[in-house]
Amino acid sequence: MKKPANSNNGSMYGVAAEGVLAVYGSLLEGTGNETVLAVSANALGEPARKALAASTEALGYGRDCLALVATEGVLGSNDLLTIVEGLDPLCLVATDAEASALLAQAYRHDVEPDAACRLMGRSVIAFRDLAALMNTPEDKQRAWALLKKLPKIN
Repeated sequence: MKKPANSNNGSMYGVAAEGVLAVYGSLLEGTGNETVLAVSANALGEPARKALAASTEALGYGRDCLALVATEGVLGSNDLLTIVEGLDPLCLVATDAEASALLAQAYRHDVEPDAACRLMGRSVIAFRDLAALMNTPEDKQRAWALLKKLPKIN
């Protein structure tokens, strides 16, 4: 995990992100500066990663999306809450039902798979299984339709 290299370094926000990276950095991919945090119970395959990157770019967030692998037994709901609040992304994407359930537990709020919601002011997209939606053009369109529920930034 690389240290954040943005203007938040040294600010109270940068300090929070650096603390999260110091404790949980081995579970995170990215710099900590990304605007979208993807939460996954299992490592995402290349097709799902590419689709997520292309979608976030099309929506104006940039191509780089911070991915979190929250494997069962590695992170608890309090850990996930600490990570999300410390990194303070604009949006969250739960890539599978297990990640959706962990977010729901962390925020004590329903996070239904294959639906959109808001958690503490953040837009959230929750998939039952994003990786499985990469198999057919129709399923890819279903994934894109759900991702388009994130606010577009231009």
